[in-house]
Order: sequence, then C-alpha cells, then structure tokens
Amino acid sequence: MRLDLKTWLVLTPVICLLACGHKQASREDVQSDLSKSISLASEAETFVRYIGQGRSTYHFASGHLHYLLDEVNRSAQELSNLNTSPDLKNFWDVDRVQLRRLAVQIQTARLQLQQPDVLAASEQQIREICMTLVQAKSSL
Repeated sequence: MRLDLKTWLVLTPVICLLACGHKQASREDVQSDLSKSISLASEAETFVRYIGQGRSTYHFASGHLHYLLDEVNRSAQELSNLNTSPDLKNFWDVDRVQLRRLAVQIQTARLQLQQPDVLAASEQQIREICMTLVQAKSSL
C-alpha cells in the first residue's frame, strides 16, 4: 500500500504527537534526576534534624515540609513521564522508589512535628534514602 502526499502530511503530525508523549531519558537525564533527588533528600534530612533540635517554629516546619513534599511529588511525577533504555531502567527504578520512600518520611515528619523520637527515625530513614541515591548515581 502506497500513501500519497496528502496522507503523509496528515499522518506525520499525528505520529509525532503520539511519539512525543513520553521523553526517552538519556544517561545525563538520569544522572540529573538522581542529583535532584539527592538534593531533595539532603535538604529533607537537614531540615528534619533542625526540627528535631527544636530550632523551628511549628508553622514554619509544617510549611517547609509541605513544600518539600510537593517538590518530591513533582519530581516523582516527572520521572513517571520518562521512558528509559533497558540499561538505565534499574537506575530510574531506584530513583522512583527512593522518591516514594522520601515522600513517606517527609509526610511522617510533618504529621509528627513534636515527636523527637519519630523525627530522629525519619532523619535516619532519609539519610539511608540519600545514601542509596548517591550509590546509584556513582554506579551510573
């Protein structure tokens, strides 16, 4: 079956729109995403420690943790819009899973702002998340 010029002109934009739905992530994209996740985890760890030391007001801590949670969720959403090659999929999966874990720990800290033991446990979990992300990036 042979397509005429009019058919090609109609089909080409449609094919491009369908193909552009998910961006193919390069190695540099995955490294950049891991760096962003590491930064978010580091900030969360530092801030949860700051709260645990009693150095923040309740409202500021709650607001900043809400902001961090939004950023983590936004990053996770961006990751879900990417396709990766098979050799990068494991790194992408690590990033995605660690961002989910980070969101849980930030939410836990936000709900338990006045519980030093819970904050210390969340800080430790966030530290482990950060180390996992750093290891993944260094293996890339």
